[in-house]
Amino acid sequence: MVFGYHYERGLAEGRHEIELHDDVSYVHHFAAVSFETRLMEHLDLELDFHYERNNFTSGIPEDERNGGHENIYQGNGRLFYQLTDKTTLMLTVQRANRRQNFLQTHDHNTNVSAGLIHRF
Repeated sequence: MVFGYHYERGLAEGRHEIELHDDVSYVHHFAAVSFETRLMEHLDLELDFHYERNNFTSGIPEDERNGGHENIYQGNGRLFYQLTDKTTLMLTVQRANRRQNFLQTHDHNTNVSAGLIHRF
């Protein structure tokens, strides 16, 4: 099991130019947890969950991001089936949700993929 956290402060060039009405400066928080386990011989499972929070720090009254924030949640599940010492089948499911309070949007998407990993 793995836990992680990342903090970032981004300062946009031109953030003090009020006439642009656009300052994408932010404070970013990112947290993740990951879990890996062997379900049975040749079959492994990985589960990940990520959370992001972006707080926009614009001080420009006319900027749409002034007082804005967004939350992003993402979950991933992967199954790995070992065919040979060098070849593995993989199935992945990913689900993400994103909500921005300044645009009043709530987006989500789901991705499913299958693949083959071969090590030469």
